[in-house]
Amino acid sequence: MQSGIMEKLPIGWYLKEADSLITHFTNMAFESFGINRFHWQVLKNIHTHGKISKELYYHQVSRFLTMAELDEVLETLHTRNWICHTNDLYSFTDTGKQEYAAIEALQLKNREKIMEGITEEEYLTAINFLEKMIRNLGGKV
Repeated sequence: MQSGIMEKLPIGWYLKEADSLITHFTNMAFESFGINRFHWQVLKNIHTHGKISKELYYHQVSRFLTMAELDEVLETLHTRNWICHTNDLYSFTDTGKQEYAAIEALQLKNREKIMEGITEEEYLTAINFLEKMIRNLGGKV
């Protein structure tokens, strides 16, 4: 097994390449909605939780976005009347709920394309592997 590992690039290359390609693919797919992967993630979190706090959400995404970039994402969605901001919480407007439904349908197609030829078992094996690696390095999942 060791010789097979030596023939591959370092794992960091695969992680960064996959993330870069997922981001590019997602951004291209969402271009017709005028949003990107980060807008989608905010919308998905609001859908999942009903409301989100910018500060708590930022804690989850601070490795990927600066606070200024998150502010820009939230402002874009607010300006479009997709989300509203009340008592330090962001939630959907009626327009936002409708737009989310359309974007979610597209994202389901995106996920199918990304996952093409990958079994659930393979996916879970990869996730379990990465979780172990993260814990081994002192991270939390």
